[in-house]
Amino acid sequence: MAANRKIRFGWVEHGTQLWALLLVAWVWAIWSCAEYWRGNTNYSYGWIVRVLTFVYTARRLALTEIENISQSVFTLPIWLSVFFGIVAGVLIFGLEFARDQVWHPIVVTWTIALVPIALTLSVFRFVGGTKLLVAELFPILFFLVAVPWPPRFEQPITAALMQLVAAATTGLLHSFGIPAQTAGGAITLRNGVVGVTEACSGIRSLQTGIMFGLAMGEWFLLPTLRRIALLFIAIALALCTNLIRTLVLSLQAEWHGLAAVDEIHNLTGTLAVIVLIIAIWLCGVALRLRQHPVVSVYSENLGARLRLLAANIPITLQRIAAAIAVAGIFGIAIAQIASAKIEARDQTQTAPFFAVRETQSQTRFQLPRDVWNELRPSSGEYIRVRDLQWGPGETFHFFWKSSPWDRFVLVHRPDICMPGIGWEMTGPPEPITIEFSGQQKQFYLFRFRRGEVEALELWGVWRNGNAVPLDYRPDQILRASAAPPALHIGGKPDQPPDAERAIAILKSVFEYKPAP
Repeated sequence: MAANRKIRFGWVEHGTQLWALLLVAWVWAIWSCAEYWRGNTNYSYGWIVRVLTFVYTARRLALTEIENISQSVFTLPIWLSVFFGIVAGVLIFGLEFARDQVWHPIVVTWTIALVPIALTLSVFRFVGGTKLLVAELFPILFFLVAVPWPPRFEQPITAALMQLVAAATTGLLHSFGIPAQTAGGAITLRNGVVGVTEACSGIRSLQTGIMFGLAMGEWFLLPTLRRIALLFIAIALALCTNLIRTLVLSLQAEWHGLAAVDEIHNLTGTLAVIVLIIAIWLCGVALRLRQHPVVSVYSENLGARLRLLAANIPITLQRIAAAIAVAGIFGIAIAQIASAKIEARDQTQTAPFFAVRETQSQTRFQLPRDVWNELRPSSGEYIRVRDLQWGPGETFHFFWKSSPWDRFVLVHRPDICMPGIGWEMTGPPEPITIEFSGQQKQFYLFRFRRGEVEALELWGVWRNGNAVPLDYRPDQILRASAAPPALHIGGKPDQPPDAERAIAILKSVFEYKPAP
């Protein structure tokens, strides 16, 4: 019995160091991406992708013949293996520290995700041959669909989808005989304005469709051309299901009023995703019917492949792998300790620095539920102002304690969110400095137009009291509190809003009280 067990799991004994290195690398990559999977619903499917990546990799390994490669025997001095470990440890420390301090977060996250991919593919090529490398290429690279898109790539697509969905929905409403008008990403109906926000733009459906289309192509082992066809079908289905959902919400608003939209908002979103997944699966089944049946995967076959891989691993490679794995673990741990000490030294903000002045000209309103669920702040305030001297305005103030949600604060900027309710920017944001309680605070001034009406918005965001630049890096405030107040004022065609009035209203609502 003992002998059989030793033979059965011999691949573990022969390749322990190398398997440990791959395990550490994959855990690190998943850990780095998990903050996005938890904090951004657009990437919540990442939890499924990690499972499918390993399932598909194991299946390909069981179905692919491994070449019995005779490796040339070579030896390396111990000091050289240690040197490789030190270099790898320094690089891993730098990446983990940059990730924790949120320096170019998307670039760092992609780099970390590519580390286990490169290592795994290299191992398959080195100990399994070219045939195994080609077979495992897609399953390993599939993990990248769970890595967040760069904001400079994602946000323009989101903005374009918002306007496209609004225009298409308006056209469909016209075909039903319902009068509607599009203004940017908003649909004006008789009962009010339905805004096509980021959540309704279709970006979430698009990303889910791309992921599931690729997943089903591998699930059914479709040939390349049919995989490409399935991917395009999945994208088309994603756009169509989201358009149908927006149409249903618009009809609900037209027939039952804007308040009734909230009653079915989440339900329609869930149904749209379910229909999308079922439709893509059915398309995959239809394409598979013209294929040879899929070969079943057995654990014995997988174990045999792993033992053959382990037998091809040279001792020298195992020593290098052990050095890199140990150094990598130490590098990650030291980066975490260094970040914790920096955070303690910086005295991370735990309460808002901006406070509301209570006056008779102010009226507090409850924040809409979808806004609260999307932003997830620790606290938030929505105040309307009717000042006799300066006129009306709307102010918002949000505060985030240190948490993973801080990564997504800057995703919701005026130039991204305002077009979702029909406003069009009329110029680039202008930096402006405002004095609060004797301290200079950096804001940005945005100007918008919707039809003949102009609007102005003052917006700012701070980390521990220090202004965060507008240069788009949405995740740069991780592990620190942020409190962005904003003021929105509108104007008539003959009386456009001006910055002086906006500053006066903002200062009449907020005062700056930093912690001692």
